[in-house]
Amino acid sequence: MDKSPAKTLFPPFPFTPQPVPVATDRFDFEKWKHEPSGPVILKGKLADWPLFQDLKNCAGDDARLDYLSSTFGNEKVGYTRVPIKDPFMGYDEHGNQNFKYAPLSCTLSEFCSLMRSALRDPNSDILYARGGANAVRTWKGISQAIRPLEFLRDMEPSGEGIWLGTGRHISYLHQDSLFNFFAMITGVKRVLLYPLEAIGDLYPTPYFSNIAGTTSSFVQPCAPDSQRFPHFQNAAKHAFVATLEEGDLLCLPPCWWHYVEAAPGLNWMINAFVWALPPRKVWEFQNMMRESIGTALSLSKEEALAVRNRLYHQEVNNVPAASILSRPAETLLQGMAAFLGPDIPGYWQRIARSYYDHYVFQLNGHPVSTYPERHTNWVRQERSLPQRFRQWYRFNRSLWCMRWQRKRARGIVP
Repeated sequence: MDKSPAKTLFPPFPFTPQPVPVATDRFDFEKWKHEPSGPVILKGKLADWPLFQDLKNCAGDDARLDYLSSTFGNEKVGYTRVPIKDPFMGYDEHGNQNFKYAPLSCTLSEFCSLMRSALRDPNSDILYARGGANAVRTWKGISQAIRPLEFLRDMEPSGEGIWLGTGRHISYLHQDSLFNFFAMITGVKRVLLYPLEAIGDLYPTPYFSNIAGTTSSFVQPCAPDSQRFPHFQNAAKHAFVATLEEGDLLCLPPCWWHYVEAAPGLNWMINAFVWALPPRKVWEFQNMMRESIGTALSLSKEEALAVRNRLYHQEVNNVPAASILSRPAETLLQGMAAFLGPDIPGYWQRIARSYYDHYVFQLNGHPVSTYPERHTNWVRQERSLPQRFRQWYRFNRSLWCMRWQRKRARGIVP
């Protein structure tokens, strides 16, 4: 009988995802980070972390809470309460965000006391603390208690986070434009994964918007509403699942969708975001996507198809690749073509094509079919000068903060 954590700690999905492969001794990480074929789990990479060993030697969650409180008790944490009757942190039935990441704050020692009470009461709210983008490097005690992962050397971190809670919470299906490395310190999590090309069946939000500035999905995969999301069942053929136990490291390529569930009990994960392209290139891509989505709306379907044919060097549907284009169409073509050139890694070119076909050329129908008015509002807002300035400011502030913190303390990425 299968007694794996996934079978005993989590409810079954209404479909059968493929397991994420566990790396063997022959796994070539250098090759993977230049051309990632998909997610992979690495075992044993956290064994030399004092933090991991100390928690592993604790006799149970009470002892782990004592250790955290005594070792890192003065650190400040921001946290949220999630009702046990609805542990899904994502969107409600009206498509509105149903939680805030960290509306409350206290010391870690105080948070451990709150978690101790919650873990003893099965009807208690779920407690979940989310460290900021640079949390590992700003929490000096934790920075000293982990070891940088040497195989990540030469990769540039974008942010590092701390995720600590009492378990049973569920994080919405979303994706990030970065490599993501999940280091499971204590507890168990299950991660449902889809490649970006499944986007047409995942009912996404407008491009790169809504919760935490990521492209998200309105679907709850554990209990999908087949009336509202009839095409979601088609995504099952793309689905993967990873069950992360203590000491596991999940390596996730850029733009892979992930839906994260925490098993009951104390859960602590540290993650690192790593740039997939040079930061300025990522900024250029995001700006190009915002402009392209808006520009494409001004073109006829025929001219948009002609742009796509030229972009992919195709001649289909009786629209030759050499069709004469209007000035907006030529601008659109040039902008998108810049991210399909030989200087762009192959995996990012595939990402670009998925975004182009869904949001710009709308091959899957309306790109935000569940709430089309949100797409209309997003296009208008994203092209405004105040919004562009805010995006520029936030991007550069985050980039500066991470690089400054990197000089002051170590994190997962050397």
